[in-house]
Amino acid sequence: MWEQYIIYGIIFYFVGLFLSGLLVLFQKKFQNATKLFVLANVVGFTVGIIYFTQFSGQHIILMDVEWFFHFAPQLHAISAVFFTVLCGVSALVGVYSLQYLSLYKETYNPSMVASLMAFFVLGMQGVLISHETFSFLFFWEVMSFSSFFLVLSDRKSESIKAAFLYLIMTHIGASAILAGFLILGKGSLSFDFDQIQNASQNLSVVSQYFVFLLFLFGFGSKAGLVPFHVWLPEAHPQAPSNISALMSGLMLKVAVYGFIMIMLEMYHIPRFAALIVIFLGLLSGLVGVLYAVIERDIKRVLAYSSIENMGIIFAMLGLAMYYLSQNVHEVIAYGLIAFTMFHAINHALFKTALFLSSGVIINRVHTKSLDAMGGIAKVMPIFSFGFLIVILGSLPLPPFGTFYGEWGFIQSVISLLRSLHDAPYDIILLLSTLVAIGLIGGLGIFAMIRIFGISMLGLPHHSIDKRSEKTDILLIVPIIILGMTVLVLGIFAQPIILQISVYIQSFATASNISPQPMNITSIFVAVIVFAIGSLVYMINKIVLKNHKERKYHTWDCGQPIDVSMQYSATAFSAPIRFFFLTFIGREKTIRSEAIVETNPWIRKSFFALYLRPIWIDVLYAPITKGLFIVAERVRLIQSGRIQYYILFLLFALIITLITAL
Repeated sequence: MWEQYIIYGIIFYFVGLFLSGLLVLFQKKFQNATKLFVLANVVGFTVGIIYFTQFSGQHIILMDVEWFFHFAPQLHAISAVFFTVLCGVSALVGVYSLQYLSLYKETYNPSMVASLMAFFVLGMQGVLISHETFSFLFFWEVMSFSSFFLVLSDRKSESIKAAFLYLIMTHIGASAILAGFLILGKGSLSFDFDQIQNASQNLSVVSQYFVFLLFLFGFGSKAGLVPFHVWLPEAHPQAPSNISALMSGLMLKVAVYGFIMIMLEMYHIPRFAALIVIFLGLLSGLVGVLYAVIERDIKRVLAYSSIENMGIIFAMLGLAMYYLSQNVHEVIAYGLIAFTMFHAINHALFKTALFLSSGVIINRVHTKSLDAMGGIAKVMPIFSFGFLIVILGSLPLPPFGTFYGEWGFIQSVISLLRSLHDAPYDIILLLSTLVAIGLIGGLGIFAMIRIFGISMLGLPHHSIDKRSEKTDILLIVPIIILGMTVLVLGIFAQPIILQISVYIQSFATASNISPQPMNITSIFVAVIVFAIGSLVYMINKIVLKNHKERKYHTWDCGQPIDVSMQYSATAFSAPIRFFFLTFIGREKTIRSEAIVETNPWIRKSFFALYLRPIWIDVLYAPITKGLFIVAERVRLIQSGRIQYYILFLLFALIITLITAL
């Protein structure tokens, strides 16, 4: 009975998403379509909860349409985790969008954004339930094209440029995924995912390397791995804030899901390929967090922070692959994948909340520059509290869920170090990983403190819209719910991670391994943290109740503090920028000129700092130049003579026949 409810519920969910996408095309008001979008996602979230309570770990075939490319969508334990999270987060983003799109009805077309948002979520969910090549790639394209149009919603030149960069990168990645599936399926578009293991087993070692690298590039470029990340800090900031939240919080997790499934289904992953994943993951983490520290555009900071977190996730997956490829330390390896999924869930929650928060902030100060922010906490105390919860939830600090994902990574590395004795190369690898994760975590805390401190505290650098905070209730409530959910996940992290580990091992061949327990009890940690906080509060209120404090405005040597005396976002990150100067890449302009030509001693100075990622000049500019050179040479065959074109077709036919024999 419950299985039928789940099937009907998912069908209703997809029909509801589809209708909400079409509804705005027949009426001018987008609110009704967005409400249907929220309702559909609430139903989907409910279905996901029912699945975990009634059919945890089982495969449910939703339908079987044999004549349509063997279309047979399925729901299983891993896809259900992402499906449920995506439904819950999308419902909250829908509530946020009800007011957000009304505020920006002059900038965007609210009806079009609401319609494309529904199809965007539909595409992501379609990827999660797909079980064969054709439907997977079809929904992947729905996800990609809908997000492409959402990026250029405001029709500005910067948005159009960012959108086309995103479109190019995402389709190069999609082509790599298609090529990998075609090689595994021997040219079949109806290749079933259950056949991946047998198909990869029949490949040569070189072919296994090639196929895996295709998938790594395809899913890695979608996830924003360095050096395939150039589209992410350009596209995410240009999209509306509710769409930025969906792209960074959810779309990147769809890429993670695809990579995890390929990793679990393939028969053998070469050891060297796992090292590449670890290297790209750590590199992405370092590059992402460094630019998150020094960037001044709040949405670009959050975009680079996503690159950092995707780097951590792929580093964890790479380390798990490294030991699974050797059939050793399987308990720790599967535990690493469980920690990865838990970290991905938390990232979906807090990064969505951070981008939604950026929308609230930008709407109040009308700028994305951190240097022009400040003092928002005085105008919006409730929002600032919610934003603080989200900021803390994004950091690897207990008792929030993000702490346990990264703590599990560190715990696994330490456990591996203890078990290795005669493997110097593995010890070097693990120590390097541990050091890199420590650096990334420390800089990540620095970056998030910078965002909150500069934007919320101090005096405002820019005029703030001081309308009542109650008018933004639909914007603030989803942010607080997402932040508190990260806290709840942290409190119950231990049983959740153990259950996810069981789900993952159900996909492993002949795996009867007991899940690796966490060496830290999350509920106990939460109790200790709350007990210490309550104790400090009681001491302050009871023991020190007679302590008198004089409240007076802040001053400096008797002079009142003004905005010019405060730290700016640029000054706050100056030490980090100076230390990593050669690695970051920047252009600095200093110009001085006399105010009066006859008096050279009284001058005015001009300073400008432009951050230019080195990847553009080192990697992409040479590739672009080479492509233009090749295009110029190839253009010679476009002579306009039909005889030449027929000859080219003949050569292509001959080569095709020879290859097919």
